[in-house]
Amino acid sequence: MKVLLLGLGGMLGTDMGLELGRRGHDTVIPPISELDITDPASVAKIAAGELGRFDWCVNCAAYTLVDKAEAEQQLAYEINALGPSYLAKICALSGIRLLHVSTDFVFDGEGERPYVEDDPTKPLGCYGRTKWQGEQAVLEGHSNAIIARTAWLYGPNGNSFPRTMIRAWEAGKTLRVVGDQIGSPTYTGDLARVLTDMIEKNAFPGIYHTAGPDAMNWCEFAQIAVDEWATLTGKPALDKIEAIKTEDWPTPTKRPKYSVLSFEKTASLGIEPMRSTREAVVEFCHRLQELQAATA
Repeated sequence: MKVLLLGLGGMLGTDMGLELGRRGHDTVIPPISELDITDPASVAKIAAGELGRFDWCVNCAAYTLVDKAEAEQQLAYEINALGPSYLAKICALSGIRLLHVSTDFVFDGEGERPYVEDDPTKPLGCYGRTKWQGEQAVLEGHSNAIIARTAWLYGPNGNSFPRTMIRAWEAGKTLRVVGDQIGSPTYTGDLARVLTDMIEKNAFPGIYHTAGPDAMNWCEFAQIAVDEWATLTGKPALDKIEAIKTEDWPTPTKRPKYSVLSFEKTASLGIEPMRSTREAVVEFCHRLQELQAATA
């Protein structure tokens, strides 16, 4: 298939491009200078065929700085809501299926069991609100679109939570990590596989949850990342990381306390769940080490 992939250089965009390429799909990944989703004239290039003709458009472009979004609300809105609205309309007009990536932050985190796709949304801050607005714009603008919500995304290409924990540990810092927020860590390599599966299966339009299979808190996630990095690099294992409460680590944006996502609807398409967090982190660490060696 011919795929237009947006989000060049991002964690997910990088792995999505690799996965599509491995499977033999003809993928065009334009830089923002060539296609800016916040500029309607730029997005119109899709309908004009200036970038080629496509079966699918995959939108991995997003404003993801959760705390900074509170101070840059207009920019977050333009990238997360306005841009997807332009994309949805142009793709619908052009007969291109759209797969748009969203987030667990559309929920308030007050649930006590994994969220399913039709659970009520209630974002807590600007980031979640603009992503929710983007979802609504896509659903309204393109009747054949797919929205793939994910959570706690991490990958070797860019800054991510496990990478931050590894850096802090290597710098000799004492690690104190929030232990009362629970979510689903999702590795970009595995998510790219699931999203490509959805494209190849020509999934029914609508919202799908596409996150990792394990429910854990940030402290547990940090422990896995540091443990596996220590094993890979041959360094002494770290003693247990100290778990702290959310109020002990205040942030500008309130985080959902519980944002585990159910994979059942996606699995009903015949798509295999992602690997366990520990299995995925092992691969993440190997790739991170290779990147560090290549740039040393």
